[in-house]
Amino acid sequence: MSVFNWYNASIKQKIGGLFVFLLTFLFCVIVFSAYKVNQIEREMRVVAFLDIPLSQLMQQVEFIELEQHLQFEQFQLKNKIDDKPLNPHQQFAFEKQKIKQLLDKAVAMINHSLALKEVILQPEAHQKVATTIENYTQKSDEFENYLENVYQQNQLTEQARLQVETMATELESAEKQIIAQLNKLTSDDAYYTDQHEKDFLFVSSLLGICAIILGLLLTTFIIQIILRRIQRIQSNIETLNSSVEHHELPLELQKKIKTKDELAALEHDIKIVISRLNQEMTSREEIEKQLIILATQDRLTGVFNRNKWEEQIENQINMAARSEYLFALIILDIDHFKQVNDQYGHQIGDKLLKHLATQLQPQIRTMDMLFRIGGEEFAIISPTQDKQQAHQLAERLRMYISELDEVSLPKVTASFGVTCYQADDSSSVIFNRADKALYEAKAQGRNCIVVA
Repeated sequence: MSVFNWYNASIKQKIGGLFVFLLTFLFCVIVFSAYKVNQIEREMRVVAFLDIPLSQLMQQVEFIELEQHLQFEQFQLKNKIDDKPLNPHQQFAFEKQKIKQLLDKAVAMINHSLALKEVILQPEAHQKVATTIENYTQKSDEFENYLENVYQQNQLTEQARLQVETMATELESAEKQIIAQLNKLTSDDAYYTDQHEKDFLFVSSLLGICAIILGLLLTTFIIQIILRRIQRIQSNIETLNSSVEHHELPLELQKKIKTKDELAALEHDIKIVISRLNQEMTSREEIEKQLIILATQDRLTGVFNRNKWEEQIENQINMAARSEYLFALIILDIDHFKQVNDQYGHQIGDKLLKHLATQLQPQIRTMDMLFRIGGEEFAIISPTQDKQQAHQLAERLRMYISELDEVSLPKVTASFGVTCYQADDSSSVIFNRADKALYEAKAQGRNCIVVA
């Protein structure tokens, strides 16, 4: 999804994209935090596994040096009290051996850590400490050798005593220098680690605040987009409602919904417009039915009109032309209907036509179709009937009409022309043949049937 196509993207794509962005951002925060934690852990490992053990070793060295110093003072005191030669060199050498082992261990630890590149904090300072320890070891060896020579002479001269004190002072100073360097390393490491922790907390807090602010902004942005779309949809719904004829709504939709939920309000509006559309569709279906009735039924008598006649006669001819299907056509005309109109008026004539149509419909079969094709002239299409069957139907109808006796209406008779489908007939041909038979019946004196 392109950034430039963001506005036209779907809500699903927008929310998905924002969540992916937030997850990526949070993943970066987690990676950074893991990196900083690992860095702090490595630095603390240097402090815990190198600098602190070194400090402990040097404390042991300092303690042993203190014992040696006391032994040396004791040696000097005894030498002043009685000039008896003493030889504590073996004890001094034994203590010196322990110091050497401790110092060698310290140098080995530093060199091993430097070789494996485990020292990530101040490697130069650690190398300097190792060098200082090696120098201290060398001076200690020189001091030991000098003491051995002095002890072998069984006599401590003033010059030798001063030299021993000078060398002891230098050793003590070198030892203090090593301890000071180790203390500075430990202090610096702790400072760097503490600084890293502060930086880590600051950056993590900053990233967390940024993530919260970004999440709030993105959430607000999404909400605004959704609200704008909802408002736009509601506006379109209102326009549609105003354009649709207002019918009475169901009771559950007549009440105005009170809610802060925009989606619930939108759902209510959609239900209203759907209800109105359903009512509109129902109304239009009723209108369409009425239009169909108006288009196919005669307005006065209620039977099929001339339009329906033309449609059905073509259907019957097409079916008969494709198979051995047979149908009959009966045309009837009310005798002397003009005289009825002249004598009783057109209103009575219309009532008479309507009454005849109402009475004739039950006398024919369900599949038979009754049409008013003009004035007082009616037509009947009778499927699957031959001439004899059609003549019998026409005779029954003729007698029924002649026997009708309605108090408010004049008595009338009817003339009939009957024919059946013949090969290659068209709608006009079969109609003209039946119509010609009708006129022959009228010529024969009316109230009769002619079959053509």
